[in-house]
Amino acid sequence: MKQPDLQPPDPPPPPMPDLAALADDVLAEILLRVPSPEDLARASASCASFHRVASSPRFLRRFRALHAPPPFGVFCCRSDGGAGFHPALPPHASAPAARALARSADFSFAFLPPPCDAWLVRDCRDGRFLLDRPLADSTAFTEVAVCDPLFRRYRILPPIPEDLTASVENPYVQSGGDGELQSRSCEIFLASHGDEIVSKEEPPYTVIWMACCRGKLVAFCFTSESQQWGALSPPEHYALSTRRVMGVRLGHRNHAHGCFYWMVALSRRWLVLDTQKMEFFIADISPVLSGRTMMFSNQITTLESRDGRTAVVVSDVFRTDKRCVLYFYSFKYFSDRWQLLNRIILPEEWGYRFRGIIGVDEECLFIKLDHDKESLRDQIEQNVEYFRLDVKTMQIGCFCRTNSLTVNEAYLYCGLAPSLSLPSVLSKPSRTDMGLASHSQD
Repeated sequence: MKQPDLQPPDPPPPPMPDLAALADDVLAEILLRVPSPEDLARASASCASFHRVASSPRFLRRFRALHAPPPFGVFCCRSDGGAGFHPALPPHASAPAARALARSADFSFAFLPPPCDAWLVRDCRDGRFLLDRPLADSTAFTEVAVCDPLFRRYRILPPIPEDLTASVENPYVQSGGDGELQSRSCEIFLASHGDEIVSKEEPPYTVIWMACCRGKLVAFCFTSESQQWGALSPPEHYALSTRRVMGVRLGHRNHAHGCFYWMVALSRRWLVLDTQKMEFFIADISPVLSGRTMMFSNQITTLESRDGRTAVVVSDVFRTDKRCVLYFYSFKYFSDRWQLLNRIILPEEWGYRFRGIIGVDEECLFIKLDHDKESLRDQIEQNVEYFRLDVKTMQIGCFCRTNSLTVNEAYLYCGLAPSLSLPSVLSKPSRTDMGLASHSQD
């Protein structure tokens, strides 16, 4: 008698998906596609489930990798040692979040090791600030701190090893004056790594240290991942010879697509640092500067185009008609011939007020204007104003203002709303701020 075929038992049904987790994943994909950080802030405030997803660290790292943080205001450093944050003014879209940032963050940096008035702001990038203070009467080798004023966190960098500092001989003063507390013979600044921001709990960063010595440049770099200093090799070029090296104003630098640019005075050349390769080189830009008087390094500005090209703005301010004209060029590779894209004549009354471009945001320029002549004798109305120029639409609008006439340095601050921000420095907060900063670890 034939035995009946024995069929294997049916496999158990697959476990039911976690509908709540699935719903959050779908919602996250939707929120990633909102047009701007301002729209995300409004969506997050609309209901609890939106806020839960939009404020999660994993989502925020993904969102920031896709959307450039908008400008929130300008941080100004004065010649008397004071400093302050000036938020964006209405009707700018960032104005509400900028006011919230001004209330929440400590831009006095009182959380740094005392005395706090010894610290000098040197750079600002990706929500982080870089500050330093003198050590042992040296204006070249200073104590350096990377900090997050919103979450009141900081990290003191280790000193540069002696085998590296031995190459620094009689560096020229780059800022301040001899004997002043703010005098510095070095330039330090931050470089970010945007391509790694999604996978890292703390987005990595690099600190670059540079000095101009007699006949040479010296440069070191510190990475947050290795926690070590290393030497960089600036190029050997006649533009950086003994006679010309003092003409490299390291504080006036531009940045686009991972490269930093400095004008080498009297040579119509750029000193370029490619932070992807950590290599220096010299670029000849004399063809586009022909016929124009270039007396200040902030007359040339770089910004990033969405197509991967670098846009260059040349400010022609020394004209017989007293007008200020901006020339827009574009290139993708340094071997390319620059293309002239546009020529903009700024308002006539700006001719004597124009003091340079202090920052860029995607395809917008932020321009510094001194007070107008009518307010020369009015101490209340002597405002320094910062305007936003959209290079696509050519629309101009006031961004923010300060009543200080002695602004030495101005940094464009970009970020997300405080309710949607993550700490950019993950060191432990100081004891006095434990209660205030503990919520940022939730």
